[in-house]
Amino acid sequence: MSAALPLAHAAAALGVRTGTLRRWVREGCPVAVKGRRGRGQAALVDPQQVREWREAGAREQAALTLAGAVPLVLAGATVEAWRCANGLDKRRLAGVLAATWYMQTTGLLDYLREQCPSVPDVGADSVPHEIETLQKIAR
Repeated sequence: MSAALPLAHAAAALGVRTGTLRRWVREGCPVAVKGRRGRGQAALVDPQQVREWREAGAREQAALTLAGAVPLVLAGATVEAWRCANGLDKRRLAGVLAATWYMQTTGLLDYLREQCPSVPDVGADSVPHEIETLQKIAR
């Protein structure tokens, strides 16, 4: 673990402006010693903890981006599988594929939620139009 540094020195060690580091602190960046007013009472920040905090934020953002794309990507593949099916009961297949989409999507989002708790669950309002169409065909 590296030593805690005043904001200006920590910002230099991180390669960012002091104002940027101050903004990160306001946004929840870890602080080794909380600062107070007065000479010698400056906040101290551990640059390594700041790096880890930033990396965790980047991972969470990546997980949320992926979680947003998963339902649509899987829906497109599911509809394409339905379109390619020949010689089968397409009405029954539409229901099976819609259920398969739901199981695959919830399984993948559950896995992402283990990594990033803020990943949303599949709700009724997040079912893509393509899957709703397959559900209607199956009825």
